[in-house]
Amino acid sequence: MTAGDALRLDEAPEPKGTPELRGAWAQSLQIVFRLLFAGMLALAALWGVNNIRKIPAESRAVVLRFGEFDRVRDAGLLLAWPRPIEEVVIIPARATQIRLGNANDPRPPANNYLGLRNDAAARSNVDFFLTGDGGVVHLDAHIYYQITDPSAYVLAAAHVEPALYRIYESSALSLIAARELDDILVARPERPEEEASLAAGRRQQLHIDLVTAMNARLADLARRQAGLGVEISRIDLSAALRSRAAEAYNDVLTAVQGADQRIAEARTGAERSGQQADQKHDQIIMSARAVAAERLSQATSQTAEIAALADQMKTSSREALLTQVFNERIGPILKKVGQVTAVDPSNGTRLIIPGGDQ
Repeated sequence: MTAGDALRLDEAPEPKGTPELRGAWAQSLQIVFRLLFAGMLALAALWGVNNIRKIPAESRAVVLRFGEFDRVRDAGLLLAWPRPIEEVVIIPARATQIRLGNANDPRPPANNYLGLRNDAAARSNVDFFLTGDGGVVHLDAHIYYQITDPSAYVLAAAHVEPALYRIYESSALSLIAARELDDILVARPERPEEEASLAAGRRQQLHIDLVTAMNARLADLARRQAGLGVEISRIDLSAALRSRAAEAYNDVLTAVQGADQRIAEARTGAERSGQQADQKHDQIIMSARAVAAERLSQATSQTAEIAALADQMKTSSREALLTQVFNERIGPILKKVGQVTAVDPSNGTRLIIPGGDQ
């Protein structure tokens, strides 16, 4: 093929309709490209503002930049770079309440004595504690804690509740082992009022001691650079006995109450008998005094003449008074007898008096 032939081919006429087709495809591609570009710009804009958010009033935000702690922001509008440049973690600003129990224990349950696993029984038994006097008590704890170090809390977020449960378990174990059962719950309501008041004070002190012990262990973890970033503010404990033990304690309590009732009835009866005895005692004394006064009056009236004679003997001669009394009394006596025999007392003659008829 020569150069002239090539030139003639280039100058050959194009097929009919080709420019219109090419223009339509070009316009379609331009529209698609522009739509894709606008979509990418919209996605980029959304990605750029996806970490701009409003922090609730009861929360705080911890901002991590490339996985490292950067800053803490309180409630309000937060401006942060999009992920993965910065990540925002929302944490509570006020005291947080959690219920600590066997569900917080990350350890697997231990084997029982038969060599079989019984997860439910093992899990439910970990909340029982042995008291100092040999009792067994079940504790249900509600813990209120505050976040004091947000960076440490965010780093240990997944381990906070299990760690708190372990700390609570060890602290409660040592404190309850040093106390009696009545210092944890009302086990002996028959105690005197003063002892019951002291026991109630010790039960309240258990909450304070448990908070102090847990905070001491948390502070020790913080000194070892393994802190949880939290501080315990309050603990609510609910103590109970096992079902069988509760039934036994109820039986004992019923027996004690019955004995107290019988003792009270016996004391009432004894008091009533004592009052009746005192009344009889007073009546006997009053009657004896009345009889004694009457007898004294009779004796006084019967001895009035003798008393008067005794008074006269102090001033007159004794022989004259005796003779006077003899003369006054002998007349009525002699009138009652039929025969009188007089004997001289100074004579030595013996007198034989016949006796009466047999």
